[in-house]
Amino acid sequence: MRVINVPDDELASLREKRKRELLARSLKKDLAQKKQDDANKKIYDKHLRSKMIVTQVLEPEAITYMDWLEKNRPPVAITIKDTIILILSKNMLRKKLSKIDLMKLERELTGQEAKIQIKKRGRKTEDLSEMMKKDREINGN
Repeated sequence: MRVINVPDDELASLREKRKRELLARSLKKDLAQKKQDDANKKIYDKHLRSKMIVTQVLEPEAITYMDWLEKNRPPVAITIKDTIILILSKNMLRKKLSKIDLMKLERELTGQEAKIQIKKRGRKTEDLSEMMKKDREINGN
């Protein structure tokens, strides 16, 4: 094995160059992290402001339902919040929204139809429309 003798000045300059490269890389990484943190903070602040605005126009039961929606169906909750804020900005809201109002908005957004379900003792839950169809078939109407 052969050892290459490198002058001390050249070795020092290589070390210095490597240090500058590492420092530049570290600065870029820190800058990117700071930008990401700032963006996350803006998103969080916007979320808090929208939550504060929306909770002022909801009844207590509706606030609980909105919290449930945020956990279980975030896209729907965000759309409902945006809709409420839009309605508020146009001064179209006359009273506080109830849980039923939020459920109606949710159904409209998801495309679900309203269902009335009935459960009798010892039987499974049935839709009212299905029960009425069975009654019509039985009665011959």
